[in-house]
Amino acid sequence: MRLTKFSVTNYKVFKEKFTIDFSQDSIAILTGRNNTGKSTVLEAINCFYLKETKAKTIPNDCFSMRGKEIKLEAVFESGENKYEIVKKYEEESAPKFYDSENSVITRSHELNEALNEILNNKPFYITPSMLPEDINDLIQNIYSEIIESDLKKLENIGEDEADNAKLKELSREYEDIKRAYPRFVRKLKESTDKLLKEVSYDVSKDLRTLFSNEHINLNVVGGESEGFSSSDILKSTNSSVNIDNSTQSEMPLSNQGTGLQRMSLISLIQNMIHKNLMGESNEKLLLIDEPEAFLHPEAVRALSKSLYSIGQEMPLMISTHSPILIDLSERHTSIQVFRVSDKKAIQLFKSKQDQFDDDDIKNMKILNYVDSYVNEFFFADKILIVEGDTEYIAFRHLAKLHVKNIHIIRARGKSTIRTLMKILNQFNTNYDVIHDVDNKWKYSSQTLKSQKTNCLEILKLRKSDNIRIFSSISNFENAIGLDDVSNEKKTRTIYEIVNQGSDNPELIRAYNEIEKLFKCIVEKDYTITLNQNFLNVSSPEDYDYLFDELIKQKISGEEESKKKEEENVH
Repeated sequence: MRLTKFSVTNYKVFKEKFTIDFSQDSIAILTGRNNTGKSTVLEAINCFYLKETKAKTIPNDCFSMRGKEIKLEAVFESGENKYEIVKKYEEESAPKFYDSENSVITRSHELNEALNEILNNKPFYITPSMLPEDINDLIQNIYSEIIESDLKKLENIGEDEADNAKLKELSREYEDIKRAYPRFVRKLKESTDKLLKEVSYDVSKDLRTLFSNEHINLNVVGGESEGFSSSDILKSTNSSVNIDNSTQSEMPLSNQGTGLQRMSLISLIQNMIHKNLMGESNEKLLLIDEPEAFLHPEAVRALSKSLYSIGQEMPLMISTHSPILIDLSERHTSIQVFRVSDKKAIQLFKSKQDQFDDDDIKNMKILNYVDSYVNEFFFADKILIVEGDTEYIAFRHLAKLHVKNIHIIRARGKSTIRTLMKILNQFNTNYDVIHDVDNKWKYSSQTLKSQKTNCLEILKLRKSDNIRIFSSISNFENAIGLDDVSNEKKTRTIYEIVNQGSDNPELIRAYNEIEKLFKCIVEKDYTITLNQNFLNVSSPEDYDYLFDELIKQKISGEEESKKKEEENVH
């Protein structure tokens, strides 16, 4: 039974109804600015599963509007069946569960069995602020899941396990205990029941005298055993996790650093899933609030791999501020990325198996290696893709100088620009691209044709007028008025330009051209006229103009050179 839709109303930051839809086979990643409610969503989901009996289980200050109920609405799916259940909290009252018709789900309700199955599958919930008792409770919960899974195997030995001698022996012992337990309780009760009968007689006699009623009888009846079940064993078991190191041994996990605690819990769950120790793990939900919190950068990268591995085998939902945790090159994993807003979680991205080709996957893996924060565009309001280091440094500097919230992605090549455009197009975002035309006379006709094809492929991926493509002729350095700059001097030159640390008129002019381009792209100042070396591309004809005549001249020149070579040979 898997959770596929969840809504929360009047709880903390969610004054109005907030809803999130997620598919059954995905990792759900919640992004958004601070205080938008990412952590609150996970907390509310965990609250839904709690079996509370006390009147005051949620503090009054969690009610966004006092006097109104908190509503947690959930949709679960299992095969063809769909269950809609609502949990309501009122101030100073114990919460109740309702069906979609607003009827209380009582023991006789048709949804009671399904509700119990849901609540018995409480999520694993890991937060940055876990207290020692929370950690111990989670460890016990994990251990109980394993014991329960093992007991179910003993109760239902399949044909493929019938030859397992150890398992068969355990199964027989378990059955013996289940038969012996009621017999033992009955023997134990014989003397007790006799005493209770005497007590009943004496008390009844006193009551008849007190109330002058000879028909009053009071009977104290001892409880009957209904047999021995797996829950009896779970109640009698306890577990702990200890950490040993070079200076101390058998220290409880709850006494360790926060980062070690969280990674240990996540790794523990991952390993137990892989070893099939968690029973029906494909229905057990794992909620992790900011898994990257308190972790060293290298540990965050390792964590990313662990989460994707877990997500293949059990439902996983995380809230995060870390772009490192979003890895689109993980082909085997289906993920959904959401941005949490006031009333709903807006789906930014949902991965599909056939979405990227082999070159795209390769490009994304390379980007992840060289720029761990490439996926920061999931967290940004404005996105700009640039081809090279020079424009990246220039725009980063000006964005900081003018306090602009823009994420700049350095693609380092036109093929990677195309991959990034495919990704961004998946969630219909607006973005801009700056790339070099690379229509230089020194290139052969074949190279020029390839460059034109690259440019046209980029243009084809422009899905709307809100996506703008700017071309630098023939490259960014040339477009701002500089001659070609060697790779080893590019960084030093652009640093000198943007920091205006030179009286060189050529560098001052270059800075002015960069600033005009920045305002045109980032601030969308359409009053600015760019110089002729920057082109806002709108159609394939723009590239025809830049390439066709040049290619024609190169072909003519190459044919003439070939003809002369042949004449010299003869």
